[in-house]
Amino acid sequence: MGAGIDRAGIFLSGSLNCTVYNNEVIDNALGIYIKDSMYNNVRNNTVVQGKRAINVERSHYNTIINNDVSGQRFGIYVTASEGNELSENSANTNSNHGIVLESCNNSRLVNNTANANNGYGIYIVNSGSSNLTGNTAESNGIYGICFVDSGNNSIANNTAVNSSRGIFLLRSGESTVLDNLALNNEYGIRIASGMNSNISGNEVSSNNASGISLLNSVNCTVNENLLLNNSLGIDLELSNNTVILNNSIREGGRGISLRDSGNNLVSNNTALNNRYGLYILRSQWNTLLNNTASTGVNHGIVLVNSTDNNFTNNILNSNGGHGVYLTNSSTNTFDNNTASGNSRGIYLISSGGNNILNNTILGNREYGVLLSYCTGNNISGNEASNSGRGIHLSTSQNNIVSRNVIALNSISGIFMSSTSNGNIVFDNYLNNVFNSDVKDGSEGNIWNTTKTAGTNIVGGPFIAGNFWAKPDGTGFSQTATDGDGDGIADAAYKLPGNNYSDFLPLVDGFEPEQSVAPPADFNTPGTGTTSTGTGTNETKVTVNETAVNKTETNKTEVNKTETNKTETNKTETTVNKTKTYTNKTEMDDDSEIEIDVDDMEDDMELD
Repeated sequence: MGAGIDRAGIFLSGSLNCTVYNNEVIDNALGIYIKDSMYNNVRNNTVVQGKRAINVERSHYNTIINNDVSGQRFGIYVTASEGNELSENSANTNSNHGIVLESCNNSRLVNNTANANNGYGIYIVNSGSSNLTGNTAESNGIYGICFVDSGNNSIANNTAVNSSRGIFLLRSGESTVLDNLALNNEYGIRIASGMNSNISGNEVSSNNASGISLLNSVNCTVNENLLLNNSLGIDLELSNNTVILNNSIREGGRGISLRDSGNNLVSNNTALNNRYGLYILRSQWNTLLNNTASTGVNHGIVLVNSTDNNFTNNILNSNGGHGVYLTNSSTNTFDNNTASGNSRGIYLISSGGNNILNNTILGNREYGVLLSYCTGNNISGNEASNSGRGIHLSTSQNNIVSRNVIALNSISGIFMSSTSNGNIVFDNYLNNVFNSDVKDGSEGNIWNTTKTAGTNIVGGPFIAGNFWAKPDGTGFSQTATDGDGDGIADAAYKLPGNNYSDFLPLVDGFEPEQSVAPPADFNTPGTGTTSTGTGTNETKVTVNETAVNKTETNKTEVNKTETNKTETNKTETTVNKTKTYTNKTEMDDDSEIEIDVDDMEDDMELD
């Protein structure tokens, strides 16, 4: 059946309850055209060689089932319509898009195939409350499934393979992306300028740029997804107030990446065998809790130019590089983490004001804790043992090292270079063959605090100096006398190889207490200054268990002044009312990812 390239092969206008089925429509401008019609059924038709195979305009509650529409400009095009269902159609090899919904609401697309179209497989614009279930969009020229300016969607059990973007939502918030498969795309699942969306239960693998990515988005949840072999597993850029929870990210580049993002919660995720487990760049006020980032090629956690982030109860073991690596980062807190079996447990370079508290740092090949060119950090309550060097300070100033267990390290317990000055070391338990290695030339380092009532690291009644033991039982604190029974030796301990002394060394007591934050406000002897011990900040994080698409939170609108279909976004997102991030547009989001930290790391010679 053909009516010519300027006409419709089959035309329904103002029609109700009609059935169009088992037709072959060839070489028409509009193969089957439904206008101002309701409750019609279009099924089992084959439409080829035209502009729009099935065109639906201002028509509602129609059913379009099991049609084969190929070789057109558009396969199925629905505009200004409501409540239509498209199911089990094949919209393949069209010169533009396979299926288009424009200005449509409450549409259902079920088990359709939209493959090998030059543009988008499925394209939904200016529409609301769409339900996409069980569709396949494979090998399309641009995007597999794309939403623009379309909110409150349900996208479930779809397959999006071999496209620039598998599933892409632009300015399309309040949506659920659930149990989809996104493979071998540039971007697997991507949300730009979105809000209040949930991405859960998806399998996202082998995507070149990122698996699941959020750009300029807020108040989203990324939950229980499986990500394999993506360059970036989960990537947040300029995105805030988002929860990343219970995901498994394996065998990729960066497992979880936060870039210019703040106030996010990253919890209970497992990142194994990636190049980096968790990578934080220029980001603030994030909480990372109960994650595992282990067996990575390089590092477990990386912080670059980032401040005021909290890391608690994370496991960072058996990475090829470092458990934790901070560079140019300040006022971050690492509390009660485990970093064992790495090259270096926790490594800070050019970083200040950080709190390294109550961590278990065991069996690292080179260093337990390494500070290089660092100032004003608090290293307290940790166990840094069974490594090459326990705690190592290289050209680092005014740091506090207190209440740590530093034992059975093969080279030294505490090391200070000749250019490390003004550090305070007290109430530590040292039990190594060589407890200290302090180079000549340093100035102002102090090895005890003023005698202060309180339980010290070996259970004695006063906090003062350090406990100096040796594995064979011949250490100074193991053999010194204590005439008055105050738990402090009668004589000072002279550190070997330099002019420093611990004037109030502790004597033998009980097994050392671990993971205890030091008391505050100790006066350092002879200086009259006060060094403040920083306790653990026990912040309770509560995640709202809100049902998806049932409770709307934080109804801040994203600026929608953008020109339609240009994929631009000029929204400004402000974090904590003090820092404004400059947002990228979606048009330039394909810019190269920042250089990896190992490519810029100058592993300087440590003295």
